[in-house]
Amino acid sequence: MKEVILLTSMKNDQVAKRRIRMVELAAAAGCLLLTAVFSGKYLIMPRISAESRATKNSVTMQAIEGYMIEGSYLDRSGSLIMGGANPGEEAEAAYPLNYSYAWLLGYYTVSSASENRFGLRGNLYDYTMFTLDEHNTGATVRLTTDSGLQNFAWSSILGGKEGSVIVIDNDSGAIMCLASQSTINYDVNDIDTFLLSDVEGSQFRRGTYENDPPGSTFKVITAAAALQMMEDEELDESFLDYYDTGTYVAEGDGFEIRNYNDYVYGEIGLEGALNNSVNCYFANLGNKVGKDRIKAMAENFMIGTDIEIPFLCRVSSVLDFGKGLPADIAQLSFGQGNTEITPLHLALICQAIANNGVMMQPYLVDTVKLGRLPLYTHIRRKLSTCVDRNVDDRLKTIMHSTAVGYGLTEDYGMVYAKTGSAECPDGRVHTYLMGFTEDASFCISSNNSDISYTLYGAAQQLVAYLNTMYGR
Repeated sequence: MKEVILLTSMKNDQVAKRRIRMVELAAAAGCLLLTAVFSGKYLIMPRISAESRATKNSVTMQAIEGYMIEGSYLDRSGSLIMGGANPGEEAEAAYPLNYSYAWLLGYYTVSSASENRFGLRGNLYDYTMFTLDEHNTGATVRLTTDSGLQNFAWSSILGGKEGSVIVIDNDSGAIMCLASQSTINYDVNDIDTFLLSDVEGSQFRRGTYENDPPGSTFKVITAAAALQMMEDEELDESFLDYYDTGTYVAEGDGFEIRNYNDYVYGEIGLEGALNNSVNCYFANLGNKVGKDRIKAMAENFMIGTDIEIPFLCRVSSVLDFGKGLPADIAQLSFGQGNTEITPLHLALICQAIANNGVMMQPYLVDTVKLGRLPLYTHIRRKLSTCVDRNVDDRLKTIMHSTAVGYGLTEDYGMVYAKTGSAECPDGRVHTYLMGFTEDASFCISSNNSDISYTLYGAAQQLVAYLNTMYGR
């Protein structure tokens, strides 16, 4: 009898153990399923689906918006650009920073189906809104900009005119100023002001998103390619000689290229041609140098390659030789045709020449910190070696004498510059004045002037400000 009871007890124990095991396996499977669903919905899908990311961020925002305090934005000296938010309210910028920085700072909004992002606030929200300290305050972002320079560029250089002003530190690639003016006065404290205009292109930041032909600024690239060819092939100075008749017709083409105002220069060399921006000279020089060398030099200066500015945007450009015929090469060599570039890229070209031929990675965000805890620190790095030192020195010589012709005389210190007027497909004329001092490179661009000499006064004001800022 005892043996029967023992066997029954053993069977019951085995059945109980199997049931417990099955329950454990079911629980484990359930946990794994829930983990998979959670991971898929909140970790994996948000990385590959914009709608899923928006759903996740919408849930996060709804949970924290009542107590979250948006992190502050500081300039290079630690001065407040935007901040001072109360729980559940947006940060604000005082005048004139609310206008001069508006196109840089941008906005971030999210609904269950979509995210609306623009500028730094749109790209840094994970740090400034979703990463909170013990006081429920987001991380602090320190920029490379100088607020005095930013305000000066926005109010005094642009002064309501459509265009942009970019200033980049020569040694580091730090963006000291990126002021933009479009067809609307965007106030970062009132996002609705961004929607006041339905003019095409008004809702983007000029300077980084405005791609147009480079105009005569490209003559610097053609000059660099010619100087590099002379050095590589040990050619003498006569290679740069040209007799200008005021017109140029490329081989196999009937289109007549003319100089501005139909000027005729006769015997002229590279420096005089850049000083006077002689179209025919550079059309001829481009074909003497050849497509391959011009292409290589343009690519050294990153033309045709996207340039990432961390947390801000990707700057794009197009290098287009058309069919590569002599007529196409001639057009590109003096800055017309289908090649496209942004004003910020023009400032980077100057930064490279100023920095002995080395282009640095441009950056706007220096650090991101949560209290004393560093979350991000920019590490300076080289982007491209554009030209060797000998070629760079000669470029500086001819760009300096060109700048003197713009009124940037020795009273302003050592200044180097080149203007450009781009004839755009929509009938606009986009004018530029790019250049550099011993300390910083710049590009002033305008959509409201038909000829680039209207920017001379603005360049003189900007250089004077930079000299004071750098203690010259």
